[in-house]
Amino acid sequence: MVVVAALASMHAAAQYSRTLDGVVVNLGIVPAEVALRADGHRDAHPPNPPSGSQHLLVTLDEEKTHRRLAEPEVAVEVTDPRGSIEKKSLLHTQGGGYPDYSELFTFSWPGSYSIRVVISRPGEKPVETQFTVHHSI
Repeated sequence: MVVVAALASMHAAAQYSRTLDGVVVNLGIVPAEVALRADGHRDAHPPNPPSGSQHLLVTLDEEKTHRRLAEPEVAVEVTDPRGSIEKKSLLHTQGGGYPDYSELFTFSWPGSYSIRVVISRPGEKPVETQFTVHHSI
């Protein structure tokens, strides 16, 4: 929960939420250095990330029951303002004992970033959503 608290309190942090096929998709972004201080994330990522690294955190909750989902696979594709694409499968991580998904992405340029989130649940067709993040350096 430290990362979630950091998301809520940091000026440079961003939070986004969408409901998709009965699943609430929450996306949070903080500088990598912030996330690397949090239990559950510190050991999952490299200790010295590249300059400009941002920590993308996704949580998934069932809309009706608010139960946190831990079984899906989550992939993220980040398109930067110049059109370069970085795609990664997110790591299964946890914050405060709650499952989440995260990975580090490099945000090298100021401007609008497109973030596509693809969620694959066992036995179901993958679903996806997209967020636009305005990043400044």
